[in-house]
Amino acid sequence: MHHGVGNARPKAVAARAQPAPPGPGVRTGAGVMDAAARYPVEWIDRFQLAGGDWLTLRPVLPQDDALERAFVAQGLTSQSRYLRFQVGLSELPEALTQAFTHIDYHDHFALVAESFAGGQQTQLGDARFVRVGGAPEVAEFGIAVADAWHGLGIGRRLLCLLAAAARAQGVTQLYGDVLRGNAPMLALAQASGFAVQRHPDDARLVRVQRALAAPMTPELIADCA
Repeated sequence: MHHGVGNARPKAVAARAQPAPPGPGVRTGAGVMDAAARYPVEWIDRFQLAGGDWLTLRPVLPQDDALERAFVAQGLTSQSRYLRFQVGLSELPEALTQAFTHIDYHDHFALVAESFAGGQQTQLGDARFVRVGGAPEVAEFGIAVADAWHGLGIGRRLLCLLAAAARAQGVTQLYGDVLRGNAPMLALAQASGFAVQRHPDDARLVRVQRALAAPMTPELIADCA
């Protein structure tokens, strides 16, 4: 349900990748403070939905705080927020917003899907992985798509591109912990090659896991079509 692979607005996005001071409580140091200097433009992707809308997928930027907060507060229903974060919340807290947008693109990598329809920049999805401490080849992922845009292939495209970025950076095992009642997420994971397993600690959850085989590179983005 998606067509057209390539780079969307790479110059505009790269131009926005200017250093921004981290907010209070945000981890700094190697990776975060100079992340903008090595913004991974190779993972910018553009594709067209079956209905004709063009979307951009790109790594998140520190300047995306407002977009991220609006996506969670307005793009997701209360049920979708619960399924994604597994707690009840009406909006993304400031500290979590900062943690979601001020990343190092290595231990923590995130993609957003956005639309520029009508000249309005709107975030429609978010997918990210975080490496597991002590096991840098293993990472946990999370993903969400705005409710009004479900069923259009955005989640599958995001997850495919996220897996490619993870493998290109040395991740060989990608997993996510999903609430048992989250049928759409389980269906997406299985369609994306993840195996569904019993969770080792929490009966409310199941674990979806996928071994990432040969390294994938930006040149293989077409495999996500």
